[in-house]
Amino acid sequence: MKNKKLFGVLAMACMLAAMGLTAQAGSKAKKQLEGQVNVNTASIAELTMLPGVGPKRAQAIQEYAAAHPFATVEELKDIKGIGDKSFETLRPFVTVTGPTTAQWVKVEPAQS
Repeated sequence: MKNKKLFGVLAMACMLAAMGLTAQAGSKAKKQLEGQVNVNTASIAELTMLPGVGPKRAQAIQEYAAAHPFATVEELKDIKGIGDKSFETLRPFVTVTGPTTAQWVKVEPAQS
């Protein structure tokens, strides 16, 4: 009985994965992040728009900013998990002044 349930769950997972891949294959427009996120004032949702930033890292950034507002974007490297490589990925999308302007925009693939 246990094996039948496991097989059923695995079959369902494979079917859902295949449906997701089909839906993605049919979608030609991609989304790209444009604008910047102010790491001193951004919400968790805004911070998670950044590449490589999930809810945990967003929380760490928000806590750091609350205790010690960022004076420069380079201070992001003080956050656990943000090293030189990930910082270079984040750099174009972060600021310490002004409003958060980041948004996802659709980018159509080039026609050949």
